[in-house]
Amino acid sequence: LLRAGMVLPVEEHTQLLADYVTAADQEERPRRDNCRVVVNGVFCEQPPLGLIRSLEMAGCYVVDDDFLLITRWLLDEVPTDGDPLDNLSKAFLHRSAATSAKFEPNKADKGRFLIEQVRNSRAEGVIFAAPSFCDPALLDRPMLQEALNRDDIPFTAFKYAENTGQMQAIREQAGTFADSIKLWSA
Repeated sequence: LLRAGMVLPVEEHTQLLADYVTAADQEERPRRDNCRVVVNGVFCEQPPLGLIRSLEMAGCYVVDDDFLLITRWLLDEVPTDGDPLDNLSKAFLHRSAATSAKFEPNKADKGRFLIEQVRNSRAEGVIFAAPSFCDPALLDRPMLQEALNRDDIPFTAFKYAENTGQMQAIREQAGTFADSIKLWSA
């Protein structure tokens, strides 16, 4: 649905979302004891649907992510008075999502945005899932993991490539991660 919103006219997408919410409300779904996770590192390329399904089948609810960041890149409204280019530049530099695609000059601030994502979504852990070619996500991962360690937030990490037979291994790793959170986290 989010991807459709990037190409459909606003009115069509709004109706599509309303129809989806109505259909979802009517669906009988048993509540599961799944682990709430933030998925990080997939901004280079939208993950295959099989990856998301594998995480769900492994016992994870994806409660926040960095899929389609363009729709939530800027954290505040951009002022409409003054120079539009200057306003947009300042919004990007100072009030935008902190991702691997954006340089963070202060090492102490590295990971703060991810930790806020975890807290705001009440996630129980983070899954770093990066396409095998996404150097920014792979290079940032150790610094983000260090920040999560400081805050005692559990995480697991893997790389993926589309159209490979690796989803079973990913499902097993994510399942083990979800089980460890449910069994040993406070």
